[in-house]
Amino acid sequence: MIGRTISHYRILERLGEGGMGVVYKAEDTRLGRLVALKMISEKPRDPIAIERLKREARAASSLNHPNICTIHEIDEVDGQPFFVMELLEGRTLRDTGPLEHDKLLDLAIEFADALAAAHSAHIIHRDLKPANLFVTNLGHLKILDFGLAKLIAERDDASEEATAMRELTNSNTTLGTIAYMSPEQARGEPLDARSDLFSFGAVLYELATGAKAFTGTTSATIFDNILHRQPAPPAQQPTLAPIIMKALEKDRELRYQSAADIRADLKRLKHSDSHAPVVARTRSLTPWVAVAIVILVAGIIVWQFRPAPKVAASRQTTVAVLPFANIGGSHDRDYLQLALPDELITILSHSRSLAVRPFAMTRKFTGDVDPQKIGKTLSVSNVITGDYRHNGGKLGLTVEAINVDNNSVLWRDSIEVNGEDLIAMRNELSSRVRSGLFPRLNIVSDTREPDRPQNDEAYALYMRALAMSSDAAPNKQAIELLERAVKLDPAYAPAWSLLGHRYYWDGQYADGGMAAIDRGEADHRKALSLDPDLITSRRGLIIHLTEKGELPAAYLQARDLLARRPDSGDAHFTVSYVLRYAGLLRESARECEIARSLDPTNQGLRSCAIAFLRLNDHARARQFIQLDAGSQWSHILVMTILLHEGNWDEIEKETRPDDRDFWRLLVSYRKGSSKQELEREYAPLRAAEVGRRDGENTFFYAEIAAAVGLDRGALEMLRIAVDRHYCSYPALDSDPLFARFRENPEFQQIRQTAIQCQQSFVSWRAQNAP
Repeated sequence: MIGRTISHYRILERLGEGGMGVVYKAEDTRLGRLVALKMISEKPRDPIAIERLKREARAASSLNHPNICTIHEIDEVDGQPFFVMELLEGRTLRDTGPLEHDKLLDLAIEFADALAAAHSAHIIHRDLKPANLFVTNLGHLKILDFGLAKLIAERDDASEEATAMRELTNSNTTLGTIAYMSPEQARGEPLDARSDLFSFGAVLYELATGAKAFTGTTSATIFDNILHRQPAPPAQQPTLAPIIMKALEKDRELRYQSAADIRADLKRLKHSDSHAPVVARTRSLTPWVAVAIVILVAGIIVWQFRPAPKVAASRQTTVAVLPFANIGGSHDRDYLQLALPDELITILSHSRSLAVRPFAMTRKFTGDVDPQKIGKTLSVSNVITGDYRHNGGKLGLTVEAINVDNNSVLWRDSIEVNGEDLIAMRNELSSRVRSGLFPRLNIVSDTREPDRPQNDEAYALYMRALAMSSDAAPNKQAIELLERAVKLDPAYAPAWSLLGHRYYWDGQYADGGMAAIDRGEADHRKALSLDPDLITSRRGLIIHLTEKGELPAAYLQARDLLARRPDSGDAHFTVSYVLRYAGLLRESARECEIARSLDPTNQGLRSCAIAFLRLNDHARARQFIQLDAGSQWSHILVMTILLHEGNWDEIEKETRPDDRDFWRLLVSYRKGSSKQELEREYAPLRAAEVGRRDGENTFFYAEIAAAVGLDRGALEMLRIAVDRHYCSYPALDSDPLFARFRENPEFQQIRQTAIQCQQSFVSWRAQNAP
């Protein structure tokens, strides 16, 4: 197989083989990335094995989570099915032995979070074991092998579960797989998500003790132990023991009822560990004495601090980075004016103690020489400026941080590297900032250093792309540069993240269409698989999931981001974005207000205007629009408000020659065009929108159709918007453009569907509360 090309994947080497599939390292010749390719072993084709392979791909590819292995594609060549997944570097947890407490706790939290995401998508794994858990070189967990995964909504009878159990017991890994089965799975009974939770407990038990919870020399003895024997609590992990033993309850009614519940208990334990060093040292004691001490200490803490009021979270140190000045006179390095500060922002953003203004807010200050004035405009406490020069084959860089309150230089440093060695410049800048600037800001380097680039040419391409405009033509040029960059350096997460944004812009604002939007989502997932702390891709993926209608998955990730960055305006914004699509407009508006109080000049908060528009609070909507004043986007929102207000004279006056087709449709209506003429103009707009997936955008097209009297088109667009999980039934009730539809039976039916859509989300959220 080595050297053979299958579809557009060139096989490079064999990575391993399990009981059903063989895995190869391969190169995607179209996208220039390395992947893992899994197919049926070279032996007589087993229909059951083939179906398991397809089941794994279908199940895993429907999930979007940094702790679940990403499936890129499923295909078939010459009757042999295969699927393509992200290439992981690291090892599985099989035969790993007992783990240290802190490491085990961190992996357990990621494990529970991934299961919560799978279960919220109605998928149970049914084959959780250490061999199906992978730890990357960066220390993050990935769940593998959804070969026995099952949609909970599938036909749920005992015969189907018994068949699945027989498939397992007939495999070459019988004893290893059976040891992690739940009692109900061992009996061949119908399963729900709680079966995975038992397996979760069995895996944690082994990782805590180095021994399986249920052992035996035959399948029968292992089954008997699972059904009737309770293992001794893991003495090596006394504080984890209660969580593990609750997960291993044989009666599923007494077991944890959701992965979210386990995750919450694990996070509480991690929090108590970080605040109770005395308790952490009790591991050397006997388990029951240790547990008693934990209970005693916890009781004292609760008794002492019970009356204390809640303390607000500490505010982050705020920083803005301005464009750098090129003082060397060589214009071939002009792109570094924007690329260097953008890269510095990426470095700074990995510290959770810093709130760093997005570069989109600061790049307009090119040439401005008053950092204090700019800092006050941006509402930050510190401003970073810099200059560079390329002379005599050397690249020199000077960076300084200015305290806005007293206009004093807080920190200054200079770097000089070989003029072609941008990676050395970037790495030295990162090192100097972390060792010099952070202490001056009283910042502890609270997270690992971001990924470093490995290829000089790739990094130069990435830096050039950073500086390019997001307008249609230069954006496509940036995509070309970044495609080359990730091919040369496929492990550099920021390049994948920027490529994800560029493809999204190409699909949303140019002619890239859904193919570009889908590619953007895939690139963000790739970036997060390499660097889970990359906030730009975390936010980007949440936007994608929301616009796809995957509200539970989007909300889980937004909630997790907010938990990690409670003082981040962007984190509050992502929560507001999901809530807006769920139709929880007042909750969305509250999150927007918090976001703006934390980050009052952030252009990225602009779409909060839509929440206030839907609430008919036009004054507040205009305030958020002003965050991005002068842009094409802000122009569209202003025009939409005028449409809601029925201010046709102002609409006609504000319409621009370069406005998009839907505004020209309004002008045609205003000039008295016939309904047939309006329908002809609307037809291509409708066709383009039907091919998209963003329900909020579809809702807007319904407003346009309603405004020009195309009632049939308006109702059609509303139905599509709601079907795409845009659940904003309060907007249906308050939008003045739909006033004449409110007694229409079809409109009432659409409204009822939107209510059900929202109720479904609210019910799910209540069941998955942290």
